[in-house]
Amino acid sequence: MHFIMDTGTLVLLILIGIYAVIFGGSILRELFFSKKEDMRNQRTEGLVSGKDVVERMLREANIEGISVIPQDAIIQRYYYSPRKKQIVISSHACYCSGYYEVMRAATTASNAIQREEGFGVIDFYLWLAPVMEWMARMLPMFLIVGVLLIEYSPMLVGVSLVAIWALMLILALLMRPVDKDAAKRSIDWLISNGVVAESNRARLEKIGRYLTNYNLMLVISSGFAIFFLRSKMYWPSDKSV
Repeated sequence: MHFIMDTGTLVLLILIGIYAVIFGGSILRELFFSKKEDMRNQRTEGLVSGKDVVERMLREANIEGISVIPQDAIIQRYYYSPRKKQIVISSHACYCSGYYEVMRAATTASNAIQREEGFGVIDFYLWLAPVMEWMARMLPMFLIVGVLLIEYSPMLVGVSLVAIWALMLILALLMRPVDKDAAKRSIDWLISNGVVAESNRARLEKIGRYLTNYNLMLVISSGFAIFFLRSKMYWPSDKSV
C-alpha cells in the first residue's frame, strides 16, 4: 500500500507533533528546570513550605502515622498512599512556599482527609490516579503508533483508539468531583490559616481550576485528533485508478 500525504493527514501529523513536543517539553522541564532556584514561583504570604502545609493539615484533621516523602518523578509526583501511609510530593513543592507548590501539596493532603471522611469514590480515585496520569501522558504515543499502523489494520486501530479515549474520558469525569472538593478544601484551609491572604483567593482558585480540569481537558482535546484519525480509515490511501 502507498501512503498518500493529503491535507487531512498533514493536519493530523501536525496535531501529533504538537502533542509530542508538549510531552517532551514536560519531561525536560521536570528533569532540568524545576529544581532551579530562579524558576520557583513567588512565595506566599505565610512563607510556609508544601511539607509544612501537609503536616499541619493532617495534624488539624487528627490523622496520625502518615509520613511526607519528597520525590522527583516524571509521572505521579503527588499522591497519597493509604497502604504505605505516605503522602508523596515533589522535592520542589516539599521545600518551596510558592502559590502553586503549597496548593498542590494541600490538595494531596486533602485526599488523605477525604479518605478519612469516606468522601465519594476516594478509594477508587487513589487507585485510579496513577493509571490515569500514565495514560494521559502516553496518549500522544498511542496516536503516533495509530498513524504508523493505520494502513495495516485500520479497523483494529480505530476501535482501539476510540475505546482508549472513551475510557479515559469516563475516568476523568469520575476523578473530577474528588479533585474539585480537594481544591476547595485546600483554598479554604490556606486562607483561613493565613498561609495565603484573602486578596489572593482568585489566584488559588485559578490553580484549583487547573488541577481539577487538567486531565479532563487533555482527554477532550485529544479526542479531536483521535476522531480525526478514525475518520481517515474510511478514506482510501491509494488514490490511483
